[in-house]
Order: sequence, then structure tokens, then C-alpha cells
Amino acid sequence: MSRLKGVLGWSGLAALLVAPSLWAEESSHWLERMAQAVREQSYHGSYIYERSGIFTTQDIWRQVDSDGIHERLLQTAGRHQEWVRHDGQLVCASSLSQNRAPQNIPVREADPKQLTEWYSLRVLGGTRVASRPVTVVSVQPRDAFRYAYELYLDNETGLMLKSLLVDESRELLERFQFAAISFDAVDYQAGIKPSSSCLELDAPQSASSDVGRFWEPGWVPPGFVLGDQQVQALKGDAHITSQIYSDGLVSFTLFVEPLGKGSLAEDLRAQLGPTVAVSRRLMTENDLYLATVVGEIPPRTAERIAESLSQPLAEAQP
Repeated sequence: MSRLKGVLGWSGLAALLVAPSLWAEESSHWLERMAQAVREQSYHGSYIYERSGIFTTQDIWRQVDSDGIHERLLQTAGRHQEWVRHDGQLVCASSLSQNRAPQNIPVREADPKQLTEWYSLRVLGGTRVASRPVTVVSVQPRDAFRYAYELYLDNETGLMLKSLLVDESRELLERFQFAAISFDAVDYQAGIKPSSSCLELDAPQSASSDVGRFWEPGWVPPGFVLGDQQVQALKGDAHITSQIYSDGLVSFTLFVEPLGKGSLAEDLRAQLGPTVAVSRRLMTENDLYLATVVGEIPPRTAERIAESLSQPLAEAQP
């Protein structure tokens, strides 16, 4: 310490010790702006999404008003694919895409106060994306249960214009980037209306909470807390439950559905880019279930969650 003090001097040493807290404070400010932009910003843009070496390109029109958030997405290469959402719920899709979800813009509605315990935050500097000045924020996990991110945030609006997601080996798993974007009302209002090929979809059928049961994991990564819970009706008397857990930046969902007698469903693990799906069969005294963990978390994390599902089923709450 004495040698370091001699090299830096008292002022330099003080700056070195204080720097991490300043980095976190500045980064938290940018993440707060990003979260606000997710809730409030309207725009029209074209973006590229890449995972596992597969590229897709889409246009998006997004309008936020007193009636909520309206979005229209249009695939710009290959066959016509169109989707329209209201407050995140898919309300219509082209005939070719009803069973195919769009490559969504990653939603990073981060809670900085919650994140700092599980991630190290730092502003790396500035650059340009889609011809606009941006600030780059590094989000590094403090454990092995999460991925690392670089977020490129628009200096004027705070909107995320680019993001990179990498694993523990620094291998790129996902890239999202706007190629062009406009915040002019004339632009985002012009294309918000769906075309005639966009077919209206039926709303998911909900079930009363007394017919569903939620499975409680014996372990979830530190910092992940239970959020939304839903029970939806399937064919006949069957119901599927979903439980969303989030650490303030990313989330994973636990689905549990009943399996009929003689079902051939097997335990499995699949990964596409950063998204992993791990399924495990669960047996109670009288019934067989299939639990699936899906989210942007490392495979070993998802497997550990699935393996912890040995607790008795709890009654779903209203």
C-alpha cells in the first residue's frame, strides 16, 4: 500500500478507491433512463437480430399513448411475416406467422437498485449506433448464474439501440442492433396500423386459480424473485401454469403442465443463442407433470432449477 501511495499520491489513490462507486452511480443513472424509455418511448426503426449465427431483420412501429403500448413488427426479408401487439400481448399475426414469434427487441427494463448486488456496472464510453451518439454500459455478473451484457443507450432518449450478450467464455450469444431509427410521430404513426393479411388472434383462455397448482423450486439463483403467475386452460380439463422470475435485468419462466398416461415426453435440454429450455418430468402420488425452465440464463443454471423441483405442489393463489 505504501508503494502504491507513493506512486499515485493521496489524491490519485483516493480517486482509484472511489472510482468503482462512481462508475456504478453513473451506470445506474443510464439504466434508469433505459427503463423509462421502455415504458414511454415511441419510435419507428429497423433492426438486426442475431443468435447462433442466424440473422433476422425487422421493422418496428411503436406508439405509447393513454391506451397503452402498441407495436407492429414486419419481417423485411423472405416471406411476409407480420405481428401486432398491445401491451406485450400478441393480438394479430399474418397467416404464415401465427405459430412463429417475432425476433423481439430484448427488453431490458432494468432496476438499478436491484442489479448492483448481482452485477458490476460500468460506463465504458461513447460511440455511435444508427447514426446517433450512444453511451456504452457494461453489465458483468458477480456469479456464474447469469450472462454478461454490453448496452448501447441513446444519449438523447436513453433507448437501447444495441446490445451484446456473451457467456462466461466471452462467446457472443446474441446481438441486437438498430440500423435506423426515428422518433418523429409522423414516422411511427404511419405504419402502426396492421395490414389486411394480419389475422386477429383469440385471447388466451384463462382458468380460475383454484384449478391450477404452482410448483415451487427448491432453488433459484440469488436475486431472482417471483413475479407474474398465470394459469391457462388447455384442451379438456388440463391446465398449464407459468411462473416468471426476474433479477431486475433478465428473467426465466417455469412452465408446468400435466402429462397424460402413457405420455412419451422425455427430459430434454435445448439452447438457441442465449435462450435455454430444460424440461424434467415430475411425479406426484397420482399424477405426472412436465416442468420446463425457459430463459436467457446459462444451461447449468436452468438445469439446477429444474433439478430442484422436488417440493410438493402448492395451490395456485388468486
